Amino acid sequence: MRSTHFATAVARPCSALLLPRLLHLPAMRTVTMDATPAALRTLQPPALRAPLVRMMSFGDKTVVDTCKGKITDALNPTELKIQGAFDDPNGSHITIYCVADAFEGLRSMKRQQMVYKAIWEEMQDGGPLHAVDSMTLMAPSEVKKE
Repeated sequence: MRSTHFATAVARPCSALLLPRLLHLPAMRTVTMDATPAALRTLQPPALRAPLVRMMSFGDKTVVDTCKGKITDALNPTELKIQGAFDDPNGSHITIYCVADAFEGLRSMKRQQMVYKAIWEEMQDGGPLHAVDSMTLMAPSEVKKE
C-alpha cells in the first residue's frame, strides 16, 4: 500500500507543503491512497468540518422552523418573523423580527438576552444556527399603527 501526505484534501506536493502554514492548519498527516472520502473528511480540522453539520435539518424542520417554535414557546409573541439570510441557503444565518408583551419596559440588551436564551441550544458548537444577523425586538406599545 502506498501512502502520501495529505493536507485538507490537497494531494499536490507543493500545495501540501504550503497550505497548512498559510491556513494555520495542524501538520500534515499520512493516509493511504485507498482512503475513502469519509475518511479524508475526518482529517480536516473541526473548523473546516463544521459547515457539514450546519447544512443538515433535523427531521422535516428547518433551522428557521425550530427557532420560531422555541421563541414562540419562550416569549409568546404577538408577531414573529424569522428569515434565513438571502445568501445563505442553509438557514445558518437568520434575521428576527419579534413583537412581544414580554418586552414591555425592558431595555434592548435584556430583550436580546431573552431571545438568545430561547435559541441557545441551536447556537452551540456544531449546532445548526451560526449567527443572528439582526434582531428587531419591540413591545406592542412601540409598534406604529398604520
